Amino acid sequence: MIDIHAKSQNPAIIAKKADDHSVHSTPKRARTRASLVAASRKLVFERGHGRTSIKDITACAGVATGTFYNYFVTKQQVLEAVIEDYRNQFASEIEETRSRLKDPAMIVTATLKYYFHQSQFNQEWRAFIALSGLTGPLELRQKDADCLSDIKRGVAAGRFKAEDIRFAQSLIAGMVDHINKEISNGRLASNATDEAVRYILRMLGLPDLVAKALTQSPLPPVAYRRHQTSQESSLNTTGTFD
Repeated sequence: MIDIHAKSQNPAIIAKKADDHSVHSTPKRARTRASLVAASRKLVFERGHGRTSIKDITACAGVATGTFYNYFVTKQQVLEAVIEDYRNQFASEIEETRSRLKDPAMIVTATLKYYFHQSQFNQEWRAFIALSGLTGPLELRQKDADCLSDIKRGVAAGRFKAEDIRFAQSLIAGMVDHINKEISNGRLASNATDEAVRYILRMLGLPDLVAKALTQSPLPPVAYRRHQTSQESSLNTTGTFD
């Protein structure tokens, strides 16, 4: 795991400064932080994390080296911010489709299939994970709070049955992470995701025939945008998931 700390200042003090600044964020600060995150992503794709320094990141972002520590404590932290940026992008993209759906079960189905698809086939996401040198919980799935809200909505509508909603959400999160990891390790075929979605729907109280039909039904397309690297600056690429 990357763990490059600032040498000239106490990390605890730097962390407190970063927290304080995040509370009093301004548009200018948000732009500077976004520039540092974008520069980190760009350089990791070009060089890999091992050949990218904090000085390289700030030079690419067009800010002084010391400015970095107003936002991040370590290089690892800014790379984790890139991961969070990707996750926010995915959440925004699937929300456009979710907002057009009315059935809570279809919303859950579409969301699960979308995240499984991105985790397996989004080459930019997979490439950044490989090049970033980060370790830890890097699986891609819906945020826990959003999943919990989906289950609550389904229960309130009489579509789902769950005695313990939080326990159900925890089981779903664990299953999604496990399936993605097993597929990445080659121990499961990619079509295992359909069985996982079907099983989750059954766990939420849907009859098997209904769960199977939802899993196999065509879903509205989801447009997704790729972050541009320096080599792609002149391109404007989009794609769809169905």
